[in-house]
Amino acid sequence: MQTQQSAIRFVLFVVIVLVILLSLISVVLLVPGRYTDQLLQQIENQTGVEVLPVAKEYSFATGEFLLTNPELRISPGITLKSESIGLNVAWTSLWKDKIELNRIDFRKPRIFIDLAIIGQKPPMPNLYQFLRETGRFVFEEGSMKVVNTEQAGSSSVVNIDFNKMELATQRLDQIDVEMVNESESINWTLGGVIDLNELSLSGQLSIDKMPLSEVTKQGFIHCSECSLGGTLSSDLSVEWSTETGMELTGTAKVMEGLYQNESSGLDIRWNELLADGFQFKNREGSVEDLSFRDGQLIVDGRLLEQVAKTVDSPLPVAVKNIEFNGTIQSARSKDRALFSESRVELEVLNPGQFAYQLNGQWQERVPVFMEGQMDLKNPVSSTLNMSARDVDLSMLPASARSIAGYDLAGSRVNLNLASSAGGGAKGKVVFSRLKAKPIKPELNINQVKALMTNVKGSFSINVSARGGQSPLTAAKEATLVTWKNVLDQPMSYLSQRAGLSESLSNNMKLPAGKAILSKDDQIQLKGWSRVLQIRPELNLSIEAVATRDKDWPTMSKAELEADLVELYSAISRSKPGEIKEIPADIRGQLIEQMYLRAHNRKLPEIGSDSQDKRVKEAEQWLLRNWPANQEKMSKLAADRLMAVEEYLKREGVKNKRILSASPAVVEKAESAVEIKLAY
Repeated sequence: MQTQQSAIRFVLFVVIVLVILLSLISVVLLVPGRYTDQLLQQIENQTGVEVLPVAKEYSFATGEFLLTNPELRISPGITLKSESIGLNVAWTSLWKDKIELNRIDFRKPRIFIDLAIIGQKPPMPNLYQFLRETGRFVFEEGSMKVVNTEQAGSSSVVNIDFNKMELATQRLDQIDVEMVNESESINWTLGGVIDLNELSLSGQLSIDKMPLSEVTKQGFIHCSECSLGGTLSSDLSVEWSTETGMELTGTAKVMEGLYQNESSGLDIRWNELLADGFQFKNREGSVEDLSFRDGQLIVDGRLLEQVAKTVDSPLPVAVKNIEFNGTIQSARSKDRALFSESRVELEVLNPGQFAYQLNGQWQERVPVFMEGQMDLKNPVSSTLNMSARDVDLSMLPASARSIAGYDLAGSRVNLNLASSAGGGAKGKVVFSRLKAKPIKPELNINQVKALMTNVKGSFSINVSARGGQSPLTAAKEATLVTWKNVLDQPMSYLSQRAGLSESLSNNMKLPAGKAILSKDDQIQLKGWSRVLQIRPELNLSIEAVATRDKDWPTMSKAELEADLVELYSAISRSKPGEIKEIPADIRGQLIEQMYLRAHNRKLPEIGSDSQDKRVKEAEQWLLRNWPANQEKMSKLAADRLMAVEEYLKREGVKNKRILSASPAVVEKAESAVEIKLAY
């Protein structure tokens, strides 16, 4: 028992002695002295960083080397002040030539960077080597101010606060950067890579929320003559180098925002604003496309002039295209919106000059469309085109919607008019749907519809309004005149609409006795197929014939020649296919014999006429009196119909749109094939 107690006392004694010794050593190392001075000097030599006189401590127990309120001159153009800097230094490093540093912690650092100096002067000796070899640099609750003392105007580039910034050297000559700022009103992160050789930064900036006032404060957008509010969120690509400076590109969103232009008086408020194609370069911001959602535009005066003045004034960023969706309100009368459910598109051409489009419900009832260009510097060149879109004619009085004895209630039209140089206005009325109830019809409305309706189910009419004339009255008059002209000259109208150089014809004159389409016939059929392509409600009625007065004489001559060949082959004891030509004298004899046989004579009449004359007269008589072959004539008519049908089909015409009558044999006809419109 006594031996056990002695052992315990001995162990306690040894522990107490070790604690006392370690405490004494720690106290020695914690006070300023040659150990901490030597350690700091060794770190300066190793890193190339100059540390101004500072309070320093080293704990033997933890291995932490602590600098209090230090100021570091890291490199020309970069200085750092911090509440404290902590380095993990193993106590064994005190007796080594090189200190191993794998992490450095900065508490509340204040970093100052002058871009005009970086890259212009060489860095401190061993700095890059130190950055490559040290594993991590951690900065907590700090700030960074970046300036460029060589740029004109303000030298400030950016001034930001952050919760944490971490630098990691995981790859040769590259440093990974991660910076975070999280607070009640601001939340953003920055990640990227610093290239030590190129002195460049490439990364991504993600902003979850940031007041626009902070963005304006940093100088990324300018608002000297305006008020700007809202919360920004964005994803931006960040590029920086000593040669090109900083460039930000990407997209942005602003929620619950407002913009008030002091010079023009324009006031815009919105629920959501999307900025696509944002770029910040050379201290100037620009946006390719701005889109306002659920917005309210308040104007105090004429809409287009006020928008032009706003575009002409300095904007927070340069904008190429603007889209506004919401209501347009007059500051003078807020009882009813000028335009509800409106969509406005602007393309900025030059300061004070823009092209525009506006769709909306004027006075919450009438659908209206406006487009044109506005130029403050040259008002004469400004244009204004107005139209009413998809207007149901049922909204109009019966007298205003009745044309040619039809009530057009239920029809839908688009009316487009633009001021013309000679006074008045010119434009079009487009029927997207035609409903016509007959009252006292003056014309066939079904034919009008078939002739004029295009593949989109609509048709247009040119309108010319005299000075002071109502657009509705002008449209009504133009519609009636156009309908009558189309019905009076359908071929001319269709040819013009189809873009044909020659007017369409109903008649096709094929070669006598043949079912061959000539070049002119093919041109006509191409024209008809084009008409059917642009007029889906039209069909073609085709009638093909063979005529006894024109086709049979040609066909009888062919039969006569065939009989002559057959007779000559019998005489010459040859096959008909082997005979290429009958000698003229023998051919004449054969014709005279056929003539005499037709007259039941055995001997020819010999008079004063020559044989050639007798043969010619005999041949003409034979052709005139050759018995018609009804079967061949019917086949000719059928072949002609087939030739026309097949050609149209090759041109893309469907079978159902070809309405063919039965081919026929007739005594006389104006044409071999007649084509008519079928409604």
